[in-house]
Amino acid sequence: MQQNILSDTARAGLFMVMLAAVLWGTGNAVARTIYDIADTNAFSVAFLRMALSVPALLLVCAMTLGRRMWSLTPLDLPYMLGAGALVALYQVSFYAALPRVGVAIATVVALCSAPVIVAVLSAILLRERPSGKTLIALTAAVIGTGLLINVQSSTQRPDVLGGVLLALLAGTLYAINALVGRKLGSGNRVHPLQTATIGFLFGAFILLMIALPMGLVLTYPTTGWLRLAYLGIIPTATGYTLFFSGMRTTTATAASIATLMEPLTSTLIAVIVLHEPMSPQALVGSGLLILAMLQLLVRRQ
Repeated sequence: MQQNILSDTARAGLFMVMLAAVLWGTGNAVARTIYDIADTNAFSVAFLRMALSVPALLLVCAMTLGRRMWSLTPLDLPYMLGAGALVALYQVSFYAALPRVGVAIATVVALCSAPVIVAVLSAILLRERPSGKTLIALTAAVIGTGLLINVQSSTQRPDVLGGVLLALLAGTLYAINALVGRKLGSGNRVHPLQTATIGFLFGAFILLMIALPMGLVLTYPTTGWLRLAYLGIIPTATGYTLFFSGMRTTTATAASIATLMEPLTSTLIAVIVLHEPMSPQALVGSGLLILAMLQLLVRRQ
C-alpha cells in the first residue's frame, strides 16, 4: 500500500515538472509574438518578465517558508545573486535570438546545448574526465549547431548566424547557472524558491540598470501587456513553483527528461501556430542537438 502511495506521489511530481516545462515552452512562443506587436528590445522584455514575476514569487515563497525566506548565510548570498545575474543575462541572450532565428531554433539550440556545455565545463573546471559517450554527444552537438548556422541560405532570416550564436550564449549561461545551482543545492542549505525569488529580484534590478540607458520600452498595446503579464505570472512564477514542488518527489534524471517538453512545446507552437519554416537541414541539426542531450541524460542514468 505504501509503495503505491509513493508511486502516486512520484507520478504527481513528474507531472508537475512536465507541466512546468510545457508552460516554459509556451512562454518562449509568447515572447516571440511581442516583437510583432511592439517596437521593443530584448532588455525590456527580459526585465518586464522578471519584474512582473517577482511579486508572485515573493508571495509563494513567503507562504512556503515564512520568515525563513530571508534566512541566508554570507557564503550563499553571492551564489544566489550570481544565479540571478546569470538568469537575467540568459533571458536577454535568448530573447535577442528569437527575432533572428525564431522560437524553434532558438529554443533547441539554447536548451539542448546546455547539458553538453555543462559536461564540457565540468571537464575543464571540475576536472571530470569526459567519457566516450560525452565526446559523442559533444560531436553531435557541434555538427547540429553547424547545420543550423548554415540554414541562412534556405530561409528568409538575414541574421541566422547571430541568432544561433546568441542562443549558444544563452545555453552557456544556462549551463553555468546549473553549476551554480549545484553549489547552492549542496547540503540543502537554501530552498530552491529562495534562489528563484531573490535571484529574480536581483536579476530584474540588473536588467533595469542596463535597460534604462539603452532605452527601456514601456509602451505596449493592451495585448502586449497581457502577454508580458502572462510571461511573468504563468511560465515564470507558476512554472518555477511547479518545477521545485515536483522535484521534491521525482528523480533528477526523470525530471531532466521531462523538461524536454519545453523545446518540444516551443517547436510545435512555432511550426503549427506561428508557421515558422523548418527546412530539412534545420530539422537534422535540431535532431542532432536533441540526441546529444538525450545521450548525456542516458549516461547520467
